[in-house]
Amino acid sequence: MINERSSGLVNNLGDFHFHILGCGAIGSSTAMQLARMGASNFCLYDMDTVENVNLGVSQYIINDIGKPKVLALKDHLESIGVPNIYTYNERFSEFYPQGESDIAILGFDSMAARLQAVEALCSNPTIKPKHLIDGRMGAEHYQQYIIDKPTVGKYKKTWYSDSQGSPEPCAAKATAYCAFMSGSFIANAVRKLATGQPYNKEFSFNFPNMLLEKSTMTV
Repeated sequence: MINERSSGLVNNLGDFHFHILGCGAIGSSTAMQLARMGASNFCLYDMDTVENVNLGVSQYIINDIGKPKVLALKDHLESIGVPNIYTYNERFSEFYPQGESDIAILGFDSMAARLQAVEALCSNPTIKPKHLIDGRMGAEHYQQYIIDKPTVGKYKKTWYSDSQGSPEPCAAKATAYCAFMSGSFIANAVRKLATGQPYNKEFSFNFPNMLLEKSTMTV
């Protein structure tokens, strides 16, 4: 059993369907960590292919270059025994719900793409994810927001434009340690959601000063 060592912390991730919106640094790290914790149901959404620059910050390997990210990530998930994976190699415009325990995880590069995705997620008021987790990453700074029963209005309270975002230069948009830690933060949040523990609705983590800034708590 792949999650034998973590089963004492969480053993019900197979009850949830994880929708990974954006399979780059954040999305691929999150998916692989959730799979190793026992998650077995994934929907992967991304229109891009794996490039050489992805190897330093994502879960991909050199043999993945040129493959659609969703198919490359599916291969890696299947290699550790994940049984149920749906892939959508297209620009995200439609949410494909799988049940009452859908969790959507945002990992897109731009804030504009995030807002468009949330608008699509919430276009049907009766069919939308149970939780939305939005991970936002720079080279050395990470922000995370969790929205229960998401709506566009709720999301916009946390949203800012790309021009208002991180000033980090293109060459410093990602680092391996921030990318992998982002997956860890999201996986930990999922564990708390799945087991009914208190969790942070929002927080940020700064690597240079190693400070974690917390905000509202909920149960």
